[in-house]
Amino acid sequence: MPVYVLDSSIWIRIGRNHPPDIFVKFWEQLDASIANREILSPEEVLYELERGTDDLGPLLRGKQGLFVPLDEALMVAVSAVMVSCPDLADLDAERNRADPFVVALARIRQGTVATEERPRRGRTGRPRIPDACTQLGVQYMDWFGFLRVIGWRL
Repeated sequence: MPVYVLDSSIWIRIGRNHPPDIFVKFWEQLDASIANREILSPEEVLYELERGTDDLGPLLRGKQGLFVPLDEALMVAVSAVMVSCPDLADLDAERNRADPFVVALARIRQGTVATEERPRRGRTGRPRIPDACTQLGVQYMDWFGFLRVIGWRL
């Protein structure tokens, strides 16, 4: 079964564009995929969402099995991502802290990252999730690519 690792940007898009009281079928499909361990996010994504102002943290915190806690294997994988892509995130800053965790989790679970981020422009910009995925051989896709692959009908 394929595994999809969702970045904070995807969760923010879901929260803004697919409220659970209106998109009931969407959330049923989402919950089923979470229960089947087809959709995951590292716990660091939850921390980013909880720092936001859109109430996604409390909504998603209750989704059993969605957020993968930091363990030794993930810690080693995050370190490897940061060695290969040292500017991917500033782990002492508030923004983009989860990025290396997203890439690392997809790497150790042989999954595909779903992100709204685009590759950096030019050689001087800060690397983004797609850049790290390309460098490390991890597949990634955007929101519509994810929806097409997973086969949900909204």
